[in-house]
Amino acid sequence: RNFVIGLILCHEHLKQLDQAEAWHRKWMAVMKERSGADSPAYGTDMAALGVNLLQQKKWSDAEPILRECLTLREKTQPDAWTTFTTKSLLGGAHLGQKKYADAEPLLLAGYEGMKQREKTIPPPGKVRIPEAIERLVQLYEATDKKDKAANWRKELETRKSRSLPK
Repeated sequence: RNFVIGLILCHEHLKQLDQAEAWHRKWMAVMKERSGADSPAYGTDMAALGVNLLQQKKWSDAEPILRECLTLREKTQPDAWTTFTTKSLLGGAHLGQKKYADAEPLLLAGYEGMKQREKTIPPPGKVRIPEAIERLVQLYEATDKKDKAANWRKELETRKSRSLPK
Protein backbone atom coordinates (compact mmCIF):
# COMPACT_ATOMS: atom_id res chain seq x y z
CA ARG A 1 0.00 0.00 0.00
CA ASN A 2 2.65 2.53 1.01
CA PHE A 3 4.58 2.07 -2.22
CA VAL A 4 1.54 2.71 -4.43
CA ILE A 5 0.40 5.71 -2.37
CA GLY A 6 3.95 7.08 -2.49
CA LEU A 7 4.01 6.66 -6.25
CA ILE A 8 0.68 8.47 -6.61
CA LEU A 9 1.83 11.32 -4.37
CA CYS A 10 5.08 11.60 -6.32
CA HIS A 11 3.20 11.88 -9.64
CA GLU A 12 0.88 14.49 -8.12
CA HIS A 13 3.80 16.47 -6.67
CA LEU A 14 5.39 16.49 -10.14
CA LYS A 15 2.02 17.65 -11.61
CA GLN A 16 1.80 14.37 -13.58
CA LEU A 17 -1.90 14.23 -12.75
CA ASP A 18 -2.87 11.88 -15.57
CA GLN A 19 -0.34 9.29 -14.40
CA ALA A 20 -1.48 9.75 -10.80
CA GLU A 21 -5.08 9.27 -11.96
CA ALA A 22 -4.20 5.95 -13.62
CA TRP A 23 -2.56 4.69 -10.41
CA HIS A 24 -5.49 5.98 -8.31
CA ARG A 25 -7.88 3.93 -10.46
CA LYS A 26 -5.73 0.78 -10.21
CA TRP A 27 -5.40 1.22 -6.45
CA MET A 28 -9.14 1.80 -6.01
CA ALA A 29 -9.87 -1.52 -7.71
CA VAL A 30 -7.48 -3.26 -5.29
CA MET A 31 -8.98 -1.51 -2.25
CA LYS A 32 -12.54 -2.22 -3.32
CA GLU A 33 -11.66 -5.92 -3.56
CA ARG A 34 -9.57 -5.97 -0.38
CA SER A 35 -11.54 -3.69 1.96
CA GLY A 36 -14.98 -3.69 0.38
CA ALA A 37 -17.05 -1.05 -1.36
CA ASP A 38 -18.47 0.12 2.00
CA SER A 39 -15.15 0.60 3.78
CA PRO A 40 -13.87 4.00 4.94
CA ALA A 41 -10.51 3.14 3.32
CA TYR A 42 -12.21 2.78 -0.05
CA GLY A 43 -13.96 6.11 0.56
CA THR A 44 -10.59 7.75 1.19
CA ASP A 45 -9.28 6.40 -2.11
CA MET A 46 -12.38 7.58 -3.98
CA ALA A 47 -12.01 11.06 -2.48
CA ALA A 48 -8.33 11.17 -3.49
CA LEU A 49 -9.23 10.26 -7.08
CA GLY A 50 -11.97 12.91 -7.02
CA VAL A 51 -9.48 15.58 -5.92
CA ASN A 52 -7.11 14.49 -8.69
CA LEU A 53 -9.88 14.77 -11.30
CA LEU A 54 -10.90 18.22 -10.02
CA GLN A 55 -7.27 19.35 -10.29
CA GLN A 56 -7.35 18.20 -13.92
CA LYS A 57 -10.66 20.05 -14.45
CA LYS A 58 -12.32 16.73 -15.38
CA TRP A 59 -15.52 17.89 -13.72
CA SER A 60 -17.90 15.34 -15.26
CA ASP A 61 -15.49 12.45 -14.49
CA ALA A 62 -15.15 13.60 -10.88
CA GLU A 63 -18.88 13.97 -10.25
CA PRO A 64 -19.95 10.27 -10.15
CA ILE A 65 -16.89 9.27 -8.10
CA LEU A 66 -17.46 12.02 -5.57
CA ARG A 67 -21.20 11.27 -5.47
CA GLU A 68 -20.45 7.59 -4.70
CA CYS A 69 -17.88 8.66 -2.10
CA LEU A 70 -20.38 11.02 -0.45
CA THR A 71 -23.05 8.29 -0.34
CA LEU A 72 -20.56 5.92 1.32
CA ARG A 73 -19.35 8.52 3.81
CA GLU A 74 -22.86 9.70 4.73
CA LYS A 75 -23.74 6.06 5.44
CA THR A 76 -20.60 5.05 7.35
CA GLN A 77 -19.27 8.34 8.81
CA PRO A 78 -22.11 10.89 8.72
CA ASP A 79 -20.52 13.27 11.24
CA ALA A 80 -16.90 13.07 10.09
CA TRP A 81 -15.22 16.19 8.68
CA THR A 82 -14.27 14.14 5.61
CA THR A 83 -17.94 13.71 4.74
CA PHE A 84 -18.33 17.50 4.59
CA THR A 85 -15.12 17.85 2.60
CA THR A 86 -16.63 15.43 0.09
CA LYS A 87 -19.78 17.59 -0.13
CA SER A 88 -17.62 20.59 -1.00
CA LEU A 89 -15.62 18.58 -3.54
CA LEU A 90 -18.82 17.31 -5.20
CA GLY A 91 -20.07 20.90 -5.23
CA GLY A 92 -16.82 21.78 -6.99
CA ALA A 93 -17.51 19.17 -9.67
CA HIS A 94 -20.96 20.75 -10.23
CA LEU A 95 -19.43 24.23 -10.23
CA GLY A 96 -16.96 23.22 -12.94
CA GLN A 97 -19.87 21.99 -15.06
CA LYS A 98 -21.78 25.27 -14.47
CA LYS A 99 -24.51 23.38 -12.56
CA TYR A 100 -24.74 26.24 -10.09
CA ALA A 101 -28.07 25.27 -8.50
CA ASP A 102 -26.66 21.81 -7.70
CA ALA A 103 -23.32 23.24 -6.52
CA GLU A 104 -24.54 25.87 -4.03
CA PRO A 105 -26.17 23.68 -1.33
CA LEU A 106 -23.26 21.21 -1.41
CA LEU A 107 -20.66 23.97 -1.18
CA LEU A 108 -22.44 25.69 1.70
CA ALA A 109 -23.11 22.47 3.64
CA GLY A 110 -19.56 21.28 3.03
CA TYR A 111 -18.02 24.48 4.35
CA GLU A 112 -20.33 24.73 7.37
CA GLY A 113 -19.74 21.09 8.32
CA MET A 114 -15.97 21.46 8.10
CA LYS A 115 -16.06 24.73 10.05
CA GLN A 116 -18.10 23.09 12.85
CA ARG A 117 -15.62 20.18 13.00
CA GLU A 118 -12.46 22.22 12.48
CA LYS A 119 -10.89 21.09 15.78
CA THR A 120 -11.09 17.45 14.62
CA ILE A 121 -9.33 18.07 11.29
CA PRO A 122 -5.67 17.02 11.27
CA PRO A 123 -3.23 19.72 10.04
CA PRO A 124 -2.83 18.36 6.47
CA GLY A 125 -6.62 18.34 6.06
CA LYS A 126 -7.07 21.93 7.18
CA VAL A 127 -6.30 23.14 3.62
CA ARG A 128 -9.74 21.85 2.65
CA ILE A 129 -11.46 24.75 4.45
CA PRO A 130 -9.90 27.62 2.44
CA GLU A 131 -10.38 25.52 -0.70
CA ALA A 132 -14.09 25.26 0.16
CA ILE A 133 -14.29 29.04 0.62
CA GLU A 134 -12.52 29.59 -2.72
CA ARG A 135 -15.16 27.43 -4.42
CA LEU A 136 -17.90 29.58 -2.83
CA VAL A 137 -16.19 32.74 -4.13
CA GLN A 138 -16.04 31.17 -7.61
CA LEU A 139 -19.72 30.18 -7.44
CA TYR A 140 -20.90 33.65 -6.51
CA GLU A 141 -18.64 35.34 -9.03
CA ALA A 142 -19.92 33.00 -11.76
CA THR A 143 -23.55 33.69 -10.81
CA ASP A 144 -22.95 37.46 -10.61
CA LYS A 145 -23.74 37.67 -6.88
CA LYS A 146 -21.04 40.22 -6.15
CA ASP A 147 -22.01 40.89 -2.52
CA LYS A 148 -21.90 37.21 -1.60
CA ALA A 149 -18.61 36.76 -3.48
CA ALA A 150 -17.14 39.75 -1.60
CA ASN A 151 -18.30 38.35 1.77
CA TRP A 152 -16.70 34.97 1.08
CA ARG A 153 -13.52 36.65 -0.19
CA LYS A 154 -13.38 38.57 3.11
CA GLU A 155 -13.85 35.29 5.03
CA LEU A 156 -11.00 33.76 3.03
CA GLU A 157 -8.68 36.71 3.74
CA THR A 158 -9.54 36.61 7.46
CA ARG A 159 -8.79 32.89 7.58
CA LYS A 160 -5.49 33.30 5.70
CA SER A 161 -4.35 36.17 7.94
CA ARG A 162 -5.08 34.06 11.06
CA SER A 163 -3.01 31.15 9.75
CA LEU A 164 0.09 33.24 8.94
CA PRO A 165 3.03 32.69 11.28
CA LYS A 166 3.40 35.45 13.87
